[in-house]
Amino acid sequence: MRICFVISMYDEIDTVNENILYLKKNNCKVIVIQSDPGNDENEINMKKCDAYEMLPDLAGSKEKYLEMREKDGTGEPYVIGAIAIPRNYNRGFTLTKNMDVDYTVGINGDTKITSLQGIKEIISKMKKEERKIAVTRNVGFLMFNEQGKLNNFQDKTSTQIMPQFFIVDQKYVKKGLFCNTKTTNKYNTEQCMGDEIVRFAKENSKKFFDIVHVISRSPYPRNIQGVIYNPEQVSKMPESIESIFSLIRKHNGKRFNLFLTKVTRIAEKLCK
Repeated sequence: MRICFVISMYDEIDTVNENILYLKKNNCKVIVIQSDPGNDENEINMKKCDAYEMLPDLAGSKEKYLEMREKDGTGEPYVIGAIAIPRNYNRGFTLTKNMDVDYTVGINGDTKITSLQGIKEIISKMKKEERKIAVTRNVGFLMFNEQGKLNNFQDKTSTQIMPQFFIVDQKYVKKGLFCNTKTTNKYNTEQCMGDEIVRFAKENSKKFFDIVHVISRSPYPRNIQGVIYNPEQVSKMPESIESIFSLIRKHNGKRFNLFLTKVTRIAEKLCK
C-alpha cells in the first residue's frame, strides 16, 4: 500500500521533523506546505521531503498570529486557520496528483505519527465499506457560523470534519478533491473542509455519507494506533468518561448539549 502524507504546518518544527523521519523510513511520500513562520530556525529542510513549499503567513507575523490564537476557544472568532489550512491542503493535495500512491493522508503540523498500523486499519475499513474518505467529526459541539457567532450546533447530520487528520483515496484526489477547497466560512476550518466533500459528492451524483467513513464522532479520538493529537486539544478527562459524554452528545439535541458542554468544561478543570 502506497501512502502519501500532506502536512500543513506553521512552526511545529520538532513534530514535523520527527514525522518526516519516521514516514520516510517507512517508504511513505511526504509533502510539506508551510505557512511562512518568519524565522529561518522554524523552516523545514526541503531536501527531507518529496515536495516542499512555503506560502505567505496570512497573519502577517508570529506576534499577530499568537494574538489571534489567544482568542481561539474564548468565544471570539479566529480567521487564520479557516483560510490558511484549506489553502495549504489545496496546494499539497494538488502536488500529489502525479504521484504513484494509493491514499493521501492530511495532517496538521502538530499531529504526530508514530505508527502506520492505525491508519492501515482505517483504510481496511474504508475498503470494506466501499468508502473513499475517512474523517473525524465534531458531533455535539458548537462551532462558529458564517457571521462569527458561536451558535452552529453540530448534530448527527452535520458534515463538518476535523482538519488535523483525514484519509482520502487517491482516485478522488486525482478528480480534484481537496485541491480547490473554498473558504465557505472564514471562522470555521471544519466547515470549509466538510463543504469541500459535499461539493465533490454532489458533482459526482453522490451524498456525503455515501463516500465517507466516520473514524470517530469525537474530534480528537485517542484510540487510533500511531496517531497522536496535540495534547492541548485532547480532553483531559479519562477516556472512559469522555466516551460516555460523547455517547450522550450523539443522542441529544442542542439545548441538552449546551448544558453538557458546561459540565464537560468543569470536569476537565477537575481532571487537570
